[in-house]
Amino acid sequence: MGLVYSLMSAGFNLVLAAANIIFIAFGQFYMIGAFSVWYLETYAHAPYWAAVIVAAIATGILGAICYPIVFRRLQFTKQQFLTNIIAGVGLMLILGQAALLIFGTTSRGVPSPFSGTYEIGGVRIPQERLVVIILAVAVLLALNFFLQKTRPGRAMRAVSFSSDVASLQGVNADRMFMISMVIGCALAGFSGAIMAPLFGVDVTMGASGLLVMLVVTLGGIGSMPGGILGGILLGLMLSFGQYYVGGGEAQILFFALIFVVLIFRPQGLLGQKGQGGLPGQPGQ
Repeated sequence: MGLVYSLMSAGFNLVLAAANIIFIAFGQFYMIGAFSVWYLETYAHAPYWAAVIVAAIATGILGAICYPIVFRRLQFTKQQFLTNIIAGVGLMLILGQAALLIFGTTSRGVPSPFSGTYEIGGVRIPQERLVVIILAVAVLLALNFFLQKTRPGRAMRAVSFSSDVASLQGVNADRMFMISMVIGCALAGFSGAIMAPLFGVDVTMGASGLLVMLVVTLGGIGSMPGGILGGILLGLMLSFGQYYVGGGEAQILFFALIFVVLIFRPQGLLGQKGQGGLPGQPGQ
């Protein structure tokens, strides 16, 4: 679960750093990815892997549609922070209510294509959970390679540092904003798709977006390594906390951790003062 939160925080950080958008509706794309897998398996009888790929592509396309309609004209207004928040909340409510009208409040199960367990170091791990771990790590490594080694990734990093300077160097900043939104939303949809067989699917899944914002705050806004660390900490605290003290108490402990970190390190665990952007820049 921690690695899935890390994967989602990477997508959230990508949209925030590159496109300068505080994407409040991010969790709804996680929900849409999960429902896409359920629908494709139930009604289209699609294989699980095909359903996961389609879910990621579908949420990426939806992000590409939402960016020009909702966010493009609001990115660099004088009240940028407030307008982005309001637009994100509006989009979150629209997508959430649409899902409620279409799917209702009933939780749905997604059959897992994996069975059996593996024993690693004396610990038994269900195969389906091990697959989620491997997929999350693989996608995070692929994202890091994309940002560090490819031309669009380097352009995206340049735009996140300064869109005006990047434009002077021939980078199409608006295209980079769109690409970051597509990749970020696709990561959210992919996360929901791989988690659907483990925990089922329902319309309240969108609330995970708020936890992702907390993870990003804990790790450091704009810091990919910080988001990964924050996601793993959240997953471990919720899992061990639920076992030893209960789920509600575990969430309180996580909020307390964020409170303490923000007092002594307002920029987050791995964030840098005055630094934003993506991995590979100074301070990242």
